[in-house]
Amino acid sequence: MLRREKDGLVYLAFKTLEAFPELRHAVFTKRGPGGRPFNLSPAKGDPAEALANISLAARALGIAEPSFVNQVHGDEILSLAPGETSRPAVVGGKEGRDALVGRPGLGLLIKLADCQGIILYHPGTKTPALIHSGWRGSVLNIAGKTVDFLRRERGIPPRELFAGVSPSIGPCCMEFKDWRTLIPEGLRRFKREGGFMDFWAMTVFQLTEAGVPPENIELSGLCTRCDDEFFSHRKGDALRFGVMCGVLT
Repeated sequence: MLRREKDGLVYLAFKTLEAFPELRHAVFTKRGPGGRPFNLSPAKGDPAEALANISLAARALGIAEPSFVNQVHGDEILSLAPGETSRPAVVGGKEGRDALVGRPGLGLLIKLADCQGIILYHPGTKTPALIHSGWRGSVLNIAGKTVDFLRRERGIPPRELFAGVSPSIGPCCMEFKDWRTLIPEGLRRFKREGGFMDFWAMTVFQLTEAGVPPENIELSGLCTRCDDEFFSHRKGDALRFGVMCGVLT
């Protein structure tokens, strides 16, 4: 990934996706102007501060105020094109969705603290999609389902998609003590020694199985628990400070 800094914000960009200048995207670190924590989730910490930070991030990228939704670790997709709808998802009594399919000129935001943020982009139609995929979303194959949605609802051939997979908790730190009950048998090929799971490899597999060429997929390879630039639930700072990092397109 490429490191960028603007207006006091430090963020990362995918080299593969920067080939398309009309797509303005970023994976923000946890450090805002002056080194202060950079919260992008109104549900955590001070909501007013989070909304101000979202505006700051959008201005830095030169995009409109982004759309975002409640994230519930499910596999539902919200299409933001006129005339398209998707089924509501209710998980734990909360309605939400974990993938957003946009349209040219529309900003999108997802919030992350160990989960994967996956950007899909189709240069021909300038269609972006943004996916929040924690371990539950990975088990539900939200990445592959979003690729299929783009094929089915937007007529986008998967072979023409490009993908970037954000920093997230890596196989070095993603341990499941009860993996036998949580991980379906068909996905246990991604288990490493002990109960550690390689969700990075799982995502690449799911995207390629859905038809995205492997050469079109850029995996950050950065672990949010190991790398102090990112918030992480596993290491505790996301909970302690009530903040998250995010991805904007």
